[in-house]
Amino acid sequence: MGFYSMKSGVDFKELKDIEKRILKGIKLQNSFNSLKTVAAFDLAYKDNRYFCVAIVLDIETKKEIEKKQVSGDEIMPYSPNLIAFREGPVIMDAYRELDNKPDVLIVKGMGALHPRKVGLASYIGVITNKPCIGIAKELIYGRLDEDKVLFGNDLKGRAIRSKEFANPFYVVPGHNIDLDTSIEVVKSLIDDNYKLPLPLHLAHKYVNKLKKD
Repeated sequence: MGFYSMKSGVDFKELKDIEKRILKGIKLQNSFNSLKTVAAFDLAYKDNRYFCVAIVLDIETKKEIEKKQVSGDEIMPYSPNLIAFREGPVIMDAYRELDNKPDVLIVKGMGALHPRKVGLASYIGVITNKPCIGIAKELIYGRLDEDKVLFGNDLKGRAIRSKEFANPFYVVPGHNIDLDTSIEVVKSLIDDNYKLPLPLHLAHKYVNKLKKD
């Protein structure tokens, strides 16, 4: 399904080679004519198994177009520096199951924030060659200056507070989309009832239900 399996172990040299290729391919400029549909992906784990749900919505109407799910044995143990390689191949499996290929993708993870680490949104964006936005609930890399997410002196993302007393989430573009457009897309998908943008909220809700069943 991916580049390695738990049985064969993790080939770190191969991961570094893949990481270099992805880093070279990242483009943070808009590369699309229009954005009409969005897909969001979320994962959950239980007893060394993963569950992943993909949700496709119409951006304008917010109507759900399609839902797909995949599951299997986890690829590798959790490591904050290797999230893209733990979750990326799983999301790609879910993406390939979709009958309606979306115009833009949203994943729960970082985009192009750390210059020597591939964020999940960059991994997915480069491999699919689609605009991909990362949304994180915690800031693992970088620092916050008011609502600006900075790495060094470079602006990499923005903090968005969707509800008055909720903690912010962080928007970082991953590939084929710039920061301003990423924020515009994310804000258009915010539902006042939920902290996370609607498609990501739905994917999270569905995957947690799947894990419990």
